[in-house]
Amino acid sequence: MKSKLLVIIILILSLMLAGCISQPGKVQVIEKIKNDEGNAGNHLDEEKKETPEERQELEKQRKTELGEFYVPLPKLGQESEINTVKAKALYLTANVAGFKFKEEDINYYAEYIKSISGESIKPVDTSRMSEINKLEKALAICESTEINSLVIDVKNDDGLVAWNSDIEIVNKIKSNWSAPLNKYERLMDYLDENEIYTIARVVAFKDPYFAEMKNEHAIQLKKGGVYKDCSGKTWVNPFDEYVWKYLVAISKEAALRGFDEIQYDYVRFPDSAASYNPITEFPGRNGKDKDEGIEEFLKYAKLELEPYSVHVSADVFGVITRSWNDKPEDIGQTWRKMANEVDYICPMIYPSHYGPGIYGYNVPDQQPYGVVRFALIESIERNAAQKKPGIIRPWFQGFTAPWIKGNINYDAKAISDQMVASMELGIDEYIIWNASNNYDPMIFFYRDRMNANIRKSGEDILSRTPDMTLIKYLEAEQRERYSHLYLLTPIDEREADYDKYALLLNKEKIILKNYDILNISKSDDGGYIALVNVEYVSNMGSANMKEAEFKIILENDVYKVIEPKLEWIAE
Repeated sequence: MKSKLLVIIILILSLMLAGCISQPGKVQVIEKIKNDEGNAGNHLDEEKKETPEERQELEKQRKTELGEFYVPLPKLGQESEINTVKAKALYLTANVAGFKFKEEDINYYAEYIKSISGESIKPVDTSRMSEINKLEKALAICESTEINSLVIDVKNDDGLVAWNSDIEIVNKIKSNWSAPLNKYERLMDYLDENEIYTIARVVAFKDPYFAEMKNEHAIQLKKGGVYKDCSGKTWVNPFDEYVWKYLVAISKEAALRGFDEIQYDYVRFPDSAASYNPITEFPGRNGKDKDEGIEEFLKYAKLELEPYSVHVSADVFGVITRSWNDKPEDIGQTWRKMANEVDYICPMIYPSHYGPGIYGYNVPDQQPYGVVRFALIESIERNAAQKKPGIIRPWFQGFTAPWIKGNINYDAKAISDQMVASMELGIDEYIIWNASNNYDPMIFFYRDRMNANIRKSGEDILSRTPDMTLIKYLEAEQRERYSHLYLLTPIDEREADYDKYALLLNKEKIILKNYDILNISKSDDGGYIALVNVEYVSNMGSANMKEAEFKIILENDVYKVIEPKLEWIAE
């Protein structure tokens, strides 16, 4: 009887698995799998499609949750795909961007550029030059040169928002009282029609207006009151999430009004940290380092802006291409922590901003090509140590710096020397800063000066050979330079997080006492093998190895070193 019952049960189970028996009210699993095959994407899209009623309910919830920071999501059916270009950009203030413009004036100046550059055989016509304003000139440069993008102030260094806003908090504190870009629609339409990429500059934590109107959210003095920097400006507290919400709300509105990218400037703490650290406090810090606070803000902003189909970028001090762990500056900017949270990282590598002796130059301002080349080599090396960092898009100096002793005139050649250095390194995006928005169109005709053979055979993008790389690696082991080892070790051969990596090395205390490179030869996989006699000591004992094999590989266009497994002898 039991055996017959068992046969019946097996038969029923078999029929159910074959889809021949279904339970009332339930979807047959096999049939659903078959229906999903080949059109799973469409099926999921249908399931996820939001109805107008659902969106209305969602916006009601968001309005309650966000309160004075509420900005609606993009309208259903009007969501756009994220726009990506290799941006070559000019900076414009909101005042200039708010100028009226005529397309006939833009075309006139564009023809003028083509004539003076030799791209047109038409005679140079200067008869109407006095009639062309700065905005029209910038738009003409976009039309007639490689410039394809504009960076426009949406919130400036004074904390002022460029236009009339629908955001409650902006209207409450009247941070848009001047609104020079109030009639933004025509400009944004023109830029869209002419495929000019738009970047909204949002000055983050240097915001004297907000700090005055909401001084509880400013950097606080321990003795009471708010901190003012050396120029008398107040800053908002970068650890304060109330401030984060304000910045992101302004960014969301910029995205809704057509900007392709949100760029955070002054995304840092004030400089001269050594003077103010002892006398200030930052509510909400909770024991965090400053660079953790900036990292967390960027992570928050990126997540909040995801539904708005915009890129996110961050401007950084030029010095962080060469500093490590935000030291000694202590302004909250560490390259790897910021690069991993944005789509673009934008070092402001103005030669005038470097002191005597940097990169071996007595007056760095005199060396636009050299300073930019050195700074970008450092940037590339730091990016090459990360899995998916933001793209490097440097700011270039577009102005003369009369306050620098021994300064040079930054004419079209000096400015474009920076672009030559960048392009030779394969960095083909940039932004030019000129606070007055005056741009000589001849800046952008420089490519005949580029050296196509600057990179020698056998070198990486940093101009290092395999033997130079190996020596640098071995010397870093001798001197316990963990940051150098981090940069010179392939990503998959170490901890991704530098702090964890350094902690492990510090715990093991592996020190190279002596080394002798016997030879380096090319391997079948395109890399190199080096035979090296080495003597190591550590907490685990000693390791003396003859003809140890070190591998040298090219990762992200930079040579890296893989050391052999060390065989320890306890002492």
